[in-house]
Amino acid sequence: MSEKKNAEKEWLRKLTTGKVVEKEEETAPKRSAAQTKSKKSAPKRSNGFGDVAGMEELKQMVTEGFINVLNNQECAKAYGITPPSLLFYGPAGCGKTFFAEKIADEVGISFIKVVPDDLASTLVHGTQEKIGEVFRKAERKAPTIIFFDEFDAMVPQRSNDDRNYQNGEVNEFLCMLNNAAEKGIYVLAATNHPERIDKAVLRTGRIDEIIYVDMPDVRARESLFRLELSKLPAAEDIDFGRLADLTQGYNCSDISYIVKMASRKMFNASIREKDKPYKVITQSLLEDSISHKSPSVSSRELREFERVRSEFSPKDEGRKQVAIGFC
Repeated sequence: MSEKKNAEKEWLRKLTTGKVVEKEEETAPKRSAAQTKSKKSAPKRSNGFGDVAGMEELKQMVTEGFINVLNNQECAKAYGITPPSLLFYGPAGCGKTFFAEKIADEVGISFIKVVPDDLASTLVHGTQEKIGEVFRKAERKAPTIIFFDEFDAMVPQRSNDDRNYQNGEVNEFLCMLNNAAEKGIYVLAATNHPERIDKAVLRTGRIDEIIYVDMPDVRARESLFRLELSKLPAAEDIDFGRLADLTQGYNCSDISYIVKMASRKMFNASIREKDKPYKVITQSLLEDSISHKSPSVSSRELREFERVRSEFSPKDEGRKQVAIGFC
């Protein structure tokens, strides 16, 4: 009995001194505020256009016509100008979406990215309501950039069938896009198929400028390899010019993937052999990766893009449409 009483007394002592959960405290110690703060991931730093290889002409054009206007609004107001709404189009994988995101980084204002799934709804008029809410949210946070990716899927050409639900959605976009810049809402959009977009959307005041983003040229491809490999353990004798020559017809995402292929091989070799410093990515390994990766965009697709490009010429549309590509 004495043992039982002693055990009860010990339990009560621990209860009154707050040490009943001593074992749990050992496994889950309290963290200081400094320790808690250090566990949080630091915000990802962006270099804006510094993260974009090539596209020098496009950078200059967007800086002068869009970014400078936003960054000098008092002067812009004196001249009666607002940033134009921009539509980027061209072959897949050439950096349209990436470039739009970097514009937002350069300006440093609110940024809303919208993809088709964000607007999907099973309710009647549900998508129209979502479209309106995107613009209302942007206006509340103004100044705001809204970026619409795969824009052709959101504003397809309307049919003559009044029962077509997409007609109402396109009409909602037309209302929201009208002179949105006057409300502090700046619209950027990207598509691979501008010919599928309803023509009324592409009128000035809704989409002001249509910009063709071409395949990267040889200098841009060299810059892409330099940018990708600058972040990785790579040999000092990489011949970037040769890599650019070997990747004629490859887009930006192709080049990024080629570097990833080479990087994975060196990663696996390093962990197998437990090398430190890590094995470096070599010229021969990059060339081998190129030989095992075909271009994503076929020559037939490129010919089709050239046809579409001629359809959207400045003569037909009466406004600026620039073949930028990568310079």
